[in-house]
Amino acid sequence: MNTSIYSSLFNMNQPLKKPSLYIDLPAHLAPLGLIDFCVRLGLESNEIDFNLFQQANQDFSMEFFQHHTTYVTKKESTFIVYYETEESLSTLLSTLACEGISDTSETKSFIYYESLSHLWTAYGTGEKDEANPLQHLSVQIKLQQEIKTHAILKEICCLGFRLGLYSTSVALPVVTQEERHLSIVIKQGIENAMELVAQNTIQIIGTKECLPAVLHSIAKEKHVSEGGLLGIWELNEKQVNEAQLLYEEEWQDQSEASYILNALQDETQSMVDAEIYLTASKENRDRYRLDLFGKFSNLKSIKVRSAFKTGLYWILEEVLVSVQRPFTQVRIVCKDGSKKNGLEQRNRWIMELYPIDELIEIHYGVPKENVIFELSCTQQYVYSVYVDDLLVAVLNPLISELDYVDGIKKTYPTTAGYRLFKDEDIIQEKAVLSDRERFYKYYIDDCLPHMVERLPIDKSNVSQGQLFPLFDRIEIDFTSSGIEEELSIKQEANSSFEALYEDLYFNTLDYFYTLGNQIANRPYKAPGGIIPFIHMQENIYEPIHSFVRIYQWNEEGYQVYTTKRIVFDENGQFANAEMHMGHKRKVVTVNQQLKYKIKNVYQLSSRYNNFPEVKINYADLSYKGNLIPFFEVTEPITGEYFSGLKKSNEKHTIIIEAGHHPNEVSSTPAILELMEDIIRQQPEVLKKINIIVIPLANPDGYEIMKKLTQEHPKWKHHAARYNAVGLEFAHVKFQKSVFGEANVLPIVLKKWASDIVIDDHGIPAREWVQPFAGYACPPIFPVSYTLPSAKIYGIGRYADSDTKEIQAKNLEHVAEKVNIIFEGTTFAQENAYWRARYYKYGTKWEPQKYPIEEMDNINFYREMEVTPTYSSVSILRYPKWVALDIISEVADEIVYDEELNSCIQAHKLFNQAIIQMAVSAPVIKNNKNGWAIKQRPIEI
Repeated sequence: MNTSIYSSLFNMNQPLKKPSLYIDLPAHLAPLGLIDFCVRLGLESNEIDFNLFQQANQDFSMEFFQHHTTYVTKKESTFIVYYETEESLSTLLSTLACEGISDTSETKSFIYYESLSHLWTAYGTGEKDEANPLQHLSVQIKLQQEIKTHAILKEICCLGFRLGLYSTSVALPVVTQEERHLSIVIKQGIENAMELVAQNTIQIIGTKECLPAVLHSIAKEKHVSEGGLLGIWELNEKQVNEAQLLYEEEWQDQSEASYILNALQDETQSMVDAEIYLTASKENRDRYRLDLFGKFSNLKSIKVRSAFKTGLYWILEEVLVSVQRPFTQVRIVCKDGSKKNGLEQRNRWIMELYPIDELIEIHYGVPKENVIFELSCTQQYVYSVYVDDLLVAVLNPLISELDYVDGIKKTYPTTAGYRLFKDEDIIQEKAVLSDRERFYKYYIDDCLPHMVERLPIDKSNVSQGQLFPLFDRIEIDFTSSGIEEELSIKQEANSSFEALYEDLYFNTLDYFYTLGNQIANRPYKAPGGIIPFIHMQENIYEPIHSFVRIYQWNEEGYQVYTTKRIVFDENGQFANAEMHMGHKRKVVTVNQQLKYKIKNVYQLSSRYNNFPEVKINYADLSYKGNLIPFFEVTEPITGEYFSGLKKSNEKHTIIIEAGHHPNEVSSTPAILELMEDIIRQQPEVLKKINIIVIPLANPDGYEIMKKLTQEHPKWKHHAARYNAVGLEFAHVKFQKSVFGEANVLPIVLKKWASDIVIDDHGIPAREWVQPFAGYACPPIFPVSYTLPSAKIYGIGRYADSDTKEIQAKNLEHVAEKVNIIFEGTTFAQENAYWRARYYKYGTKWEPQKYPIEEMDNINFYREMEVTPTYSSVSILRYPKWVALDIISEVADEIVYDEELNSCIQAHKLFNQAIIQMAVSAPVIKNNKNGWAIKQRPIEI
């Protein structure tokens, strides 16, 4: 493949391919063939410095002597080039460059140049729509003969050197009259400038005296994504929108406590027993009971039960405390919760008891395994409780019927109200609806339609509600009393407030999903952000109230400035840039600072300043104006410039994305810790693989999460899982979009063409309650996340293509490795614990809704119902070279203190297992057109 020069300069068995050559070109020579030679030199390299023409203790040198014949020889570490004429020298150098390349006629290219900032991009040179491990360079470099000088030639050689670096193949010679994909023309002019005169045609003009400095600036400048100057003016012009208020509504009503009290005043029966159902803490319910006794002399007895999780509180507060003798078993027979046209699952009434078995174990010493659930299709009551096989109590909670937002299904939540009894017979039953339900009905039935009337909906726009939202966000402020109780089991809690939060968030999404189907024949999957602010008040008699505000989406479409012309000063430095957006033209000075910053969570901008193994890049700007970094963690890169594609050809490369859903709080600290562990304690890992990390993929969502957790630091906060306008930006990756967060993974894939993609995620760490969506998870999810199914589990995908067999084997091998590495750990014990909980409350009754694909120590899902299938999934988009695509899910929505640290360690261990397998996988190369190209997808 290589001539003696190139084979001497590069040790092909070493992953580092950096030339160490001093070209001692005499001042009177300017052979154009040296440009081809330097392009080939860059092609052979994966790192470079611009010291070809300066002595810097290089290992090799190249010297030139005039002679009666033209040839090259080697003496020790010096290549001696004898030449007859400059023209013959040029021909020799060009011939050396072309030697060993079997096909120099290839012109197909995946890259293009529509802006001068595309000369050096975040991933090398040229813009490209899709990632690919191979990048062909097809360039024609033309130098006007009248200005050909020694100084200008050297700078063009540096330009070609760098272009070659970013390529895995090249059409040589580049100094040619043949048309190529990219044309770079250098010629004389009065003004020093670089112009994009047409797509893929760059013209560099200037005076003979200034052109060397201009070319020097062009060849060495870095893209803004690498901390350079090129394109900084375009990034600074990116629009960051502030949404305007479109409409707001205020609402107020009596509390359920007041409603019940007023309704009881209309009851005329005397000496009756009352069952009251109220959404309130035990303390407030006891106080309410006393208030009722003080107001109603006609009530003989009063029980005030919880209207939220009625069965749980009833069993704990009334049933078991009334059992006088010691007992060893509790059997709870629940009515089948499913109904025709209802959202509830069969286990609906079992789920509402969670986690009663552990609470009984704590308070009564009965092992949780001895708290048994049964389902009955014929039982009259919702709950029948047997203690040591003796029936001790039955209950029918007060239930309402509620239309779901799709207009088809029904839900049956427990609610507030009362029953009156005379001689144990019901003589009156009245549901007054809980505070939550009355506000929810107003919000769904009245408020949302009012807002929809004001939205600029375009039924013919297929992207509206899909790739961009209908509105920026809806903010819901609601205040009431209720139940907020932390339990003594892990980080479990009962919260009627958080239950409303979840219903408002997810059911609003379903409302617009249905609306889209009704008015546009397609669902609105991304209507906008939904942000509930739920406020708690202690006084149960205080009126409940809300403000609902909708903010307008500023639809400008995807527009970016492109740079058509850059002017240089007399010193060859960037002076100003001319940008275009449609018919708009703007000229800006270039000596400007980047006005946007990284969201410095976990010291992202400074944490790794002293680690030579880490390079920080700015992938793009989020919708709200936060720079999104990615870290390249490799063996120290000593060259000023390097090629990720070529580094990936020498070593396997892993991309790890964290912080995609910011309410999944452990992934970002986990990957940052893992990076440090590898650098400090396992440096041998980086001798085998490259690790590219996106530490906080969604900084705008993180801002929402931080705002929401100020009031409720322990809720799950699903409203913060998506971006600033409620978009799951994974769905708009690889599309031209105003959401820069969607561009990050595509940019990294374009630069590194990784073999393995890991996406670290999370699930709720405790029960997820949605009474107004059938109590289980909403219909938007095909499987249930009502309870964690594990402390940590994996989801693996592979493509249905000719690479399927390799990818399926890789996935199985990794699942086995993860299973082994978790053996004997506390995580395996916790996985077993949660699996048992998930089975007891869910899988046993609804196996399709609560699936478990278990291994000994961890669950690993490969079935399609939990496997994303959208086209931006890396292994589905690039099946010919992505070998493994895995999601890890840790129970971390939202955890804190010791549990947070535990989730961090679980993430780290999961990722370490995959890293170990990547380290042990050999790099196998095949010869392709004379080049050693890594075989992909790799076998793990």
